[in-house]
Amino acid sequence: MNEEYNKVLQKLNENIANVILLYNKEKEHCNELSKEVRMLNEELNIYKNKYKEIDNKYENLKLAKAINSEVGDSEAKIKLNRIIREIDNCIALLNK
Repeated sequence: MNEEYNKVLQKLNENIANVILLYNKEKEHCNELSKEVRMLNEELNIYKNKYKEIDNKYENLKLAKAINSEVGDSEAKIKLNRIIREIDNCIALLNK
């Protein structure tokens, strides 16, 4: 009976060692995935900033085109009024 007990104990120790090994592998994999997620989030933020910059340039280009054309006088006035309102809002926030 003592020999049987030792075999069961040995098998249990082997199983525990295997579980610990699998746990460590999964933990490393999880860390790698976390690093990848952080890297992709940083890359996404870079692209979001580039998009905002390009969108802003596009809006400025549309405004410049509207100012330079005779047909877009009303559109230019609307856009200029919107920009002036945004500036006024910024000034109001700074004064708070």
